[in-house]
Amino acid sequence: MSSIGKIIVIVNLVLSVLVLGAAGALLKKTNKTEADYKVVADELATAKSSLDQARSEFTERERSLNADKQRLQDERSDIEVQRQNLERNVAKLEVDNQQLANDISAINATLKAIESSFSNTEQRVVELGDQNAQLRSDLMDAKQAANSAVRAQGDAEGQLADAQRAADEAAAELTGTRDQLATANKLVEVAKAAGFDVSTLMAMPRIEATVAEVDEQYGFVVLDKGANDSVERGFTFDVHRDGQYLGRVKVDETYANYATARIEIRAPGAKMQRMDKASTHLN
Repeated sequence: MSSIGKIIVIVNLVLSVLVLGAAGALLKKTNKTEADYKVVADELATAKSSLDQARSEFTERERSLNADKQRLQDERSDIEVQRQNLERNVAKLEVDNQQLANDISAINATLKAIESSFSNTEQRVVELGDQNAQLRSDLMDAKQAANSAVRAQGDAEGQLADAQRAADEAAAELTGTRDQLATANKLVEVAKAAGFDVSTLMAMPRIEATVAEVDEQYGFVVLDKGANDSVERGFTFDVHRDGQYLGRVKVDETYANYATARIEIRAPGAKMQRMDKASTHLN
């Protein structure tokens, strides 16, 4: 029983005693009959009955309040669990959002690399076109020189035997030069068809390197030769393994002892890997 319930019980008892005392005093001071006393006794019994009923109602009310209190405590515990779950979900969402931001940054970096690769490819196509025009001009000059030599040979047919032999030797040298020029032109066309930059190939020193790392996702490799080994940005390396041609890479950045290179050409079905060999000039 709570403190309030105890106080109410005590007050009721005091009232009852006062009522009884008043009733006794009244009996002593007056000459009421036994019937009056009985009425007072009935009233006292009624008061006691009312007191018991009030006490029972209070007990029931207290029990109901305790049940409500327990229910509220249970609901509070459930709400606390839900709050903790929400906090964990918020933390997980923050981690997921950060991962998405990192993925977007990586995708943007990849797109920039692709745009740079396209720009370099377009520039290389222009350079190859200029080289092709120059080679055609050189070929025309060589043909004109050959025609001049043929005409000179015809004019020299009436000369002495020594002049004839000299003309024959000159014609032979011209023929050899013409064959070499034709062969060189075919090699240039083949190199162009394979994607080689001829002017860069002729300017590059012979450098042998080894593939140290390969990143297939972003399309680049790391070579174990760098600026200390005369490697410069723009150099191209042909990659091979046990006599199998794997493709070509072009140097993007050079450092003291290593360089990073973008994969430009892949042989069909080939895949570069660590310890593959790379060279600026294939044998």
